[in-house]
Amino acid sequence: MAEGLTTAPALARAALKGTQAPGYFRFKVGRFEVSVLSDGNLILPTSMLATNVTEVELKAMLKASLLDPDRVMSHLNAAIINTGDALILVDVGAGLNFQATAGKLSDNLVAAGYKPDDVDHVILTHGHPDHIWGLTDELDGSLRFPKATFHIAEAEWEFWATDAAGKRLPAEFQGFALGARRQLGAIAARTKRLKPGVEIVPGVTLLGTHGHTPGHCSVVVSNGREKLLIAGDAITHAQVSFERPEWQPRADMDGAAGAATRKKLLDMLATDRMGLLGFHLPFPGVGRVTRVGNAYRWLPDLWRWQL
Repeated sequence: MAEGLTTAPALARAALKGTQAPGYFRFKVGRFEVSVLSDGNLILPTSMLATNVTEVELKAMLKASLLDPDRVMSHLNAAIINTGDALILVDVGAGLNFQATAGKLSDNLVAAGYKPDDVDHVILTHGHPDHIWGLTDELDGSLRFPKATFHIAEAEWEFWATDAAGKRLPAEFQGFALGARRQLGAIAARTKRLKPGVEIVPGVTLLGTHGHTPGHCSVVVSNGREKLLIAGDAITHAQVSFERPEWQPRADMDGAAGAATRKKLLDMLATDRMGLLGFHLPFPGVGRVTRVGNAYRWLPDLWRWQL
């Protein structure tokens, strides 16, 4: 080294951040504005994806899609519909007592520009923990959406809010039954128990899609010439549900009915070119469906920087 020259100290590197951007995504259905609100994700064994096929066949399909053959990351995509006259939240997430990777909905609701008090209506597609355990605060049991009217299919309410679920579910899912009775009990006085086909507000309608649970419902959002299906858990995986709709997820209480419902929905989505929002599809879970032979393909929408 030349005389008189010294080595400069190394510049400090930026610290690793370890966080992601807020989890919300907005798009339009006609004049309505829909915001997908992430509640995080679940980590599940891939055996949850199908019970009526061999483990070898299931893992081969996952490997062909470059997916982990042993674990599945299942996203949790709630939605808030702004019609201009009302705010309607579809499903409320898992809260903080299900899996540590879930429970993000409250933060993402605020990040998206809303407050819990802003929500006028809450639609519950079904009674599983990742869809309803976010109804109440874990510390004091207060309602997270204190001004909302709640809506659920009558058959779903009768199953989860009574002892019917406890009698029918296996031992490993008894916690689901207890949690559902606790959460639904907290909203009983403010809940409308409905038949499929009821319009919650103009342009937002319950669609019966049983199979996953006895009273499972999806939601159809319609404005102008545009329609969106918010599927709940009738369609749950970006590869399996579309390429093998006849495969029956372990969480489906009536696997055959669930498969029939899924095929019917996929045919409708492909034929009518409706939009799809999938609760468990990779965030934001918004896209379209096309036919491929006797099966289907999921076509996720591009990220939209302008509405």
